[in-house]
Amino acid sequence: MNSSLILYKHLLTFAESIKNDFLKNVPVFENQLKFEDINEQCYKKMYEEIKDKSSIKPIPQLYDEIPGLKELYQKARKYYLTPRNKSIKGLDVQLGNQFDQALINFLNSNKILAMRADTKNKRLPDIQVLDKTRNIKAYIELKYHNAPFMLSWRLLNREPYEGSITLDTEKLKKQLIEIDAELERPVYFVHWVDFPDLKGIFFNTNEQIKEYLYDNPIEFVRKQREGDFKKLDYKMVARVGYAEKFYPPLYEMGDFEELIKVLKP
Repeated sequence: MNSSLILYKHLLTFAESIKNDFLKNVPVFENQLKFEDINEQCYKKMYEEIKDKSSIKPIPQLYDEIPGLKELYQKARKYYLTPRNKSIKGLDVQLGNQFDQALINFLNSNKILAMRADTKNKRLPDIQVLDKTRNIKAYIELKYHNAPFMLSWRLLNREPYEGSITLDTEKLKKQLIEIDAELERPVYFVHWVDFPDLKGIFFNTNEQIKEYLYDNPIEFVRKQREGDFKKLDYKMVARVGYAEKFYPPLYEMGDFEELIKVLKP
C-alpha cells in the first residue's frame, strides 16, 4: 500500500466519532468512512495510473480489472440515484465542521500544527497551519465528497470517479476575491474523497482553482432543492445554496503524501 493510502487509513481513525455518533441515525452507503481492499485497487486504477485525460478508463472497462467493482457500482447506482435527504444547509455546515476537526486532529498527530482559522469571515478558509515559529504557513479549505455524480458520464462526458469532485462556481469566485484581498499565504483546496469506489485525500492549489474557473467556470447547473432556501418571513425566502457547479480534474490533483510534505514545518 502506498504512503498516501496509509495516511488516509490513519485519518479515518480520527473520523470514528463522525461515523459512530454524528451519522449514527443517518442513512449512509455501506462503505462510507471505511477503506477496503477494493478501494486500494480503485485508487490505483482511477488515480495512480491516470496521467492525462486520454488515460481515463470508462467504468465498464474497469469491471474486468477490479474484482467486485461491477457489484459495488450497481449498489452505488441504486443508492445514489434514489432521492434521499433535501440537503439542509445547516446540517451540511455542522457535518463539514466535524470533518474539519478530524483533519486538524490528524495533522497535529503528525507534528503539523493546525487549528481553526478566523471564523468571522465565512468566505476565508476554515483551517490554518503554522510553522515552527507559530506564524501562519498555509491555509486549508476542506471539502468532503461522498456522493458520486452517477450520471456524469452522460451529462458531463466524464466518468463518475473523475467527474464528481464538485465545487460551487459562484461561491468559489467570491471566496477567491476574499483570499486575494486578505491572505498572503498559500491556500490549498483539500478534497476528502469518500466515494464507494475511489477514496483518499487529494488537493488543488489556489492557482489551479483560479485557472479552472477562468477556463470553464460552469460545467453543470443542478435542479434547485428545498434545502437551497430558508424562510425569512411568512412569504419571503432567501437562497442559501448554489446550483452552478464545476469539477476540477482528479488527475491534476496532488495526493495525500504530497500535501503532508508541503505542510510540514
